[in-house]
Formats: sequence, structure tokens, C-alpha cells
Amino acid sequence: MNTLLNIGIILISGLISSVILRKLKLPDVLSYILVGILIGNSFFNIVNPKIIKYENLLTSLSLGFIAFLIGESLRIKDLKEIGKSGIIVTIVQAIVTTFIVFIGFYLLSYFKIIKINYSFELSLILGVTATATAPAATFLVLRQYRANGPLTNYILMAVTLDDAIGIIFFDIAVTIIKSSINGSKINLLESFYSFSKEFLLSLLIGFLLGLLISKIVKYFKSTEEILILSLSFIMLGVGLAEQFNLSPLLLNIILGATFANLSIRSENVFRNVENWLPPVFLIFFVISGSTFNLSLIIKNFVFIIIYFILRSLGKIYGCFFGAEISRAPVNVKKYLGLSMLSQAGVAIGFSVYIKNLFPQIAYINTIILAGVIIFEIIGPIGVKYSIFKANEFSLKK
Repeated sequence: MNTLLNIGIILISGLISSVILRKLKLPDVLSYILVGILIGNSFFNIVNPKIIKYENLLTSLSLGFIAFLIGESLRIKDLKEIGKSGIIVTIVQAIVTTFIVFIGFYLLSYFKIIKINYSFELSLILGVTATATAPAATFLVLRQYRANGPLTNYILMAVTLDDAIGIIFFDIAVTIIKSSINGSKINLLESFYSFSKEFLLSLLIGFLLGLLISKIVKYFKSTEEILILSLSFIMLGVGLAEQFNLSPLLLNIILGATFANLSIRSENVFRNVENWLPPVFLIFFVISGSTFNLSLIIKNFVFIIIYFILRSLGKIYGCFFGAEISRAPVNVKKYLGLSMLSQAGVAIGFSVYIKNLFPQIAYINTIILAGVIIFEIIGPIGVKYSIFKANEFSLKK
């Protein structure tokens, strides 16, 4: 089957599945993954291997777009409105979640309760990946039930900032794993220097690109011109990051955040980018699902269950401790963690990126994809339960 015909099948399959599964209140990203599983290696094997060869490019591009859009949520005025309490809760839950998942897997391996190849590396990546949440499904539930109140405000803030924090954690982890998996002794000082260099250069280039686009966007008037300009800068960000071995995620977050804070036209640009993205994300998630290996699911079933339990505990208790430290309202302590279980795009991007970068632990992709499916089903239920318990919903039309 030729490549264009295959892409056409992927697009129409993803579109039809999303329309059908939307009636069951399932998020679009989950339907893309499921159809990818069906037409992939484990079942009908329709996806052309030539397309899968471009998975690395698609991953970098998709993550660049996601990171740019996350940057929109980092407007200084919005962060001031949230207050330090909300930021503390978000940071604490991210640290606790990473710690619980990492330590849990590493200790289970250390005491030979489970057998993991590259246990330190796998445990660390699962830990930082566990931090990422899926804002889209959460926002959909809040909008559906017209949620409003203190808990809702904390939910909106936490799922917005969570991925940005997760990206920083992920970049640190990748720097450490590069040393570990290549057989060299992990030198914390050297790892810190390497990460700091990548971190600062990513910040600098992202800021400069954001500053540049904010200055020149006023010279372009039509929707088409603005769309081409914004896509060009996102690709420049991803390309420069890969050229100089920097973080495409962090660089594009800073690009988006700088642009969001400096340009009065940024909202229009972000909406244009969002309108262009659906086909790219559809192809990315379907191809990600197509690499889903059923035999690996069976083989790693215990790991998947452990990941689900540890991440759930991390989110629930991390939010509780964060709310306790920051003296957040009682309902935030009780229910915020249950509202942050959804997981999708960023986590999948992490897993595919790691699979391509470190083939030795490629099976992590299967663990995280399976976890995403579980969390994307359970996550929206957790949000609904929380806002109903906190009495922050409305059933009025």
C-alpha cells in the first residue's frame, strides 16, 4: 500500500472512530490510540512501516506544537491571579508523584519483587512521565457541568502548569539517563552542568524567538499569513533544539510563553495554530497506537497495574500534602488529586521520544500507552466525582 493511501486511511479511520466514541463520552485522543491499536501490528497490520519510520519526526513536531500551546497558559497576569498557594500545590504534587513512582518501581526491582531491565532508568522515566496530565479531558468535564468555585480554580491551574513542570523534570531525567545508559558513571555535578547548559540555552533561544515573533507579527494581517508565521517559528524552535541538542519541549514552551506575554495578538495566533493541529495530532496518536504490542501488554501487565496504582497514589497524596502546606481549602485537599488522573498527549510524547532515543527501554512505550488508556477512562470520572462532592457543579442548561 502506498504512503498517501495509507495516510488517507489513517485520517478517515481516526475521524470515524472519534465521532463514534465521542457518543460514549470518550476523549478524541483515546479514540485515535484505540484505532491505531486496531490497524497496527497487534491486529490488522494496515499501517505502512514507511510511515512508522517518520515517527521520530512526528513526535518532535507534535511535542513542539503541544509545548508552544502550553506556553500560552504561562501569562504572568494569570499566574498572579492564581496566587502562590496554587503554584505550591502544583509543584508539590509533581514532586511527590515523581518520587512515589520512581521509588516504588526501583524498590520493587531492587528487592526482586519484579524484574526490570535497566531498572533505574525505567523507574526514573516512569516517575517523571507520571507527572504529566491531560488538560483537554478535564476542561471538557468542567465545561459540561459548568463547574465554578475554589476547587475548580485549583484544578484549572494545576492541569495547566503540570505539563510545564513535567517537561522540566523530563529534561533532567534524560540528561541523567544519557550518562547511565551509555555505561559512564553518573556524575551529578557533570549531569547538573549538562542540564543547566541545555536548560539555559533552551530558555535563551526560546525567549529570543518569542521576542522576535512578537515584534514582527504586527506586519502580517491575514489569517493565512499569521498561520504560516506561527508554524514557521514553532518548526524553527524544534529544528534549532535538535540541531544543538537542546530540549524542543522547553524551548517551545518559552517561545509560547514569551509570545503570550508580549503580543496583544497572541490569542489570535494560538487559536490559528489550534485549528491547524487536529490532522497532525490524529496521525501522531494513531501511529503511536499502531506500535502498541499486545504481547508486551500481557508480558508487562504487572508493570502496568503498578504504574496505575503508584501514579494514582502520587497524584492524590501529592495534592493533599501540597494543599496542607499551602493552607488551601478543605475540598482542594480532599478532591484535587482525583481530578488530576487523566493522562494523554505529553505522556505519550515522552514515551515515544524515549523509545526512539533509548531502544534498550523501548517497552516503556507499551506501559505508558496502556496507562493512558486506563487514565483517560478513569480521569474524567474522577473530575466529575470531585466537583459533585465539592458542590461546584450546575445542571442548568
